[in-house]
Amino acid sequence: MLLSITTLCFSQKINIEDILTYLKAGNALKAKETSDLSIKDKDLITNPKTWYLRAVTYHSIYESDVKEVKALSLQPLFEAYNSYIKTMQLDSKKDYNGDIIKALNIASSQFVYEGIAYFNLKDYKNALSCFENNLAINKLPAINQIDTIVIYNAALSAEKSGNNKLAIDYYNQLIKLEYGGANTSLDLAKLYKKENKINEYILTLENGIKANPNEDIGLITEFINYYLEIGKNDEAMSYVDKGIFREPKNQGFHFVKGSLHEQKGELIKAELEYIKAIEIDSVYNDALFNLGALYFNQATDIIKVAKTKDEQIRSFALYTKAQPLLEKIDLLTPGDVQIMKMLKTIYTLLKIEGKLSEINKKLEKSQ
Repeated sequence: MLLSITTLCFSQKINIEDILTYLKAGNALKAKETSDLSIKDKDLITNPKTWYLRAVTYHSIYESDVKEVKALSLQPLFEAYNSYIKTMQLDSKKDYNGDIIKALNIASSQFVYEGIAYFNLKDYKNALSCFENNLAINKLPAINQIDTIVIYNAALSAEKSGNNKLAIDYYNQLIKLEYGGANTSLDLAKLYKKENKINEYILTLENGIKANPNEDIGLITEFINYYLEIGKNDEAMSYVDKGIFREPKNQGFHFVKGSLHEQKGELIKAELEYIKAIEIDSVYNDALFNLGALYFNQATDIIKVAKTKDEQIRSFALYTKAQPLLEKIDLLTPGDVQIMKMLKTIYTLLKIEGKLSEINKKLEKSQ
């Protein structure tokens, strides 16, 4: 009985009208305390005004420039948003609907600001919550708008927070809205691959290429890397050719094509592709090495079994072709022992004494 009487007296002391009085007087602490008590009162908890005043209280805390006021709540904007929504659920007469829609429009932009701040702090879960609250507000019939940038931010936050399934949903929404072009298709495809959904991965890449014929290089490259990864070189080659057709001056495509030809033993074709890659980018290390190694290995194979002067001459000619390529790599990336040893072999066989002495000194230092 005493407990009941105490509770009754306690309930009678709560007057939600005091919340506005406190807010107008600048007493955020008392407004918050009264609001917190009001939602524990069984007579007030179903009153839409209780929740509306709570929303206003916490929204005011969020918007305050006073350090002590802001410290009253860790996430006042979230509390305000949830309270606005609760008000709408309880407000059958829609007494507060107009004011709430205005407030939520403001909160919508504020959630974007907060979401970006959380994202920059690498707090991706809270960033996602902010962007999702913005999207939920925008879906309200009274607002009814789509912000593709926020959907993209939500997709990225979901992905960064490890929620790949949700990220996939958002990326699919973006593709339907034709946002982001080939990049969105690539992001989605990579997520499908992470989830080991290879059929969806391939279909997304194919659809992305069809939908974005003028910006499909990233998708083509992804296909090339995938087929190389699983050892399907013929399929990889077909996409390399598509890539070269789209970008004839792409040294990477020519390099990969050269490597694929070399793996098949088609050395002349490989040589031509490596040369094209170097013509496009004269300091392209991978192509310089592969072409230099191609000549070097051919020369070594000949010299090992050489029985005639002509065979020796052919071998030395190939070493001579390899020399400037390997020297360039040694200049660009000094200290590579493999390159120095290859050069030592060339200088020894071709009797280039000065350079042989220099390379021997470099090799001694590297040991």
